[in-house]
Amino acid sequence: MLSPILWAQQPPMFNFTPTNSSGTFYGQAQVGGIAASANDWIAAFDASGNCAGASVLTINSGVAYINLVIYGDDATTPSADEGMSGSEDFTLKLYQQSSGQYLDYPSTSNISYFSAWTNTNGAPMPTYDDVTVIYNFAISSVVSLNLTSTLCENESAIILNGGQPSGGMYYGSGVTNGTFDPALAGGGNHVISYVLNGDSAFDTILVYTLADATLLSTGPYCDNESSVTLNSVTTGGTYSGSGVMNNTFNPDVVGVGSYWISYILTDNNSCTQNVETLVEVNVSPPVPTITQNGNALDCNGITTSYQWYDDNMIAINGANAQQFTPLSSGSYYVEVSNIFCSELSDIFQFALTDVKQVEWGLLINTNNNILSINSEHFISQLQLFDISGKEIFYKTSFLNTEIDVNNISSGIYFLNLKIKEQIICKKVIL
Repeated sequence: MLSPILWAQQPPMFNFTPTNSSGTFYGQAQVGGIAASANDWIAAFDASGNCAGASVLTINSGVAYINLVIYGDDATTPSADEGMSGSEDFTLKLYQQSSGQYLDYPSTSNISYFSAWTNTNGAPMPTYDDVTVIYNFAISSVVSLNLTSTLCENESAIILNGGQPSGGMYYGSGVTNGTFDPALAGGGNHVISYVLNGDSAFDTILVYTLADATLLSTGPYCDNESSVTLNSVTTGGTYSGSGVMNNTFNPDVVGVGSYWISYILTDNNSCTQNVETLVEVNVSPPVPTITQNGNALDCNGITTSYQWYDDNMIAINGANAQQFTPLSSGSYYVEVSNIFCSELSDIFQFALTDVKQVEWGLLINTNNNILSINSEHFISQLQLFDISGKEIFYKTSFLNTEIDVNNISSGIYFLNLKIKEQIICKKVIL
């Protein structure tokens, strides 16, 4: 469906939707027997009260000419009533710019209903194609309405009292029992009518749409975080609430729980609003500690996941277990995570211990993609690591074993064997 047209200085009541069917109405407009003025408008309304077309009058040699395109209802949008159908009557209404009045033809107490609208694809309609026909609008109304109101969308409803003489009724968007509710009406210009004894007057109320004050930094957060900068869609307001200091939120101060953050914003239209957002602070795991066990590092924390890092805080590929066996001395960290939060250990200085040269009758051999390990003594643990430190094979409790390495990439690997509480490290080439 096409969008409504709104010309510059067009009266609010004269908004209409153009469609693919139309006919043009010709004539001359007068007010009280005098030609209408250059800034006056003419409009047609269908039987349902919809504006079906409007245009500013054309003044030539002191004559106010009507060149009014009246649109038909769009057959492709059956749920919407945009304008005329072939069986509908229509009325004419003139907006007098000098007085701000809407005048019915010929008067509000004696409204004429026009028939014979037809779709001429924009050409003059046969019944209304005579530019010499005069349509004289009478000013007989004694009713007036003066609202001159601008409101914010979140302000309380106001009592309407701008209609004169008193005793009439108010109608329009957001109007209920003589009050106007800006929240109900919503943002924009709203035409309000005042009706007394069948006569009516019109004025508008402007409602300012509130700026979008939605909080963007909503978490969830962890109780080990500090100084989270708060941001909203529209900046310039002030934040407050538990853990809020200088427009930052500090989860480490308030701890685990749910907290309301208030945002008070006054926008360019001097509209003030207070938006409250509930944020969650989740528990983080305890700070992990690292201990050295032979040539392995152990993390004391039992949690959902682990990640080991080198001294440059670069994640070590495949080092995702509670225990990690470095291939060289150096500094290491471990990060532990639960389903919500993570915590990083302090740095740990690791020194690769000397491997005792007690071989325990150990024989290691690779042949035909089989890594054979034989020992005269019981082997309580076997670990095979790639050069990055990733464990790719693990076995416990045996004297002799064979490992199928057919699916393992060629390269240098390290074999850790634990025999009688001693760790034996061997480099193997597969």
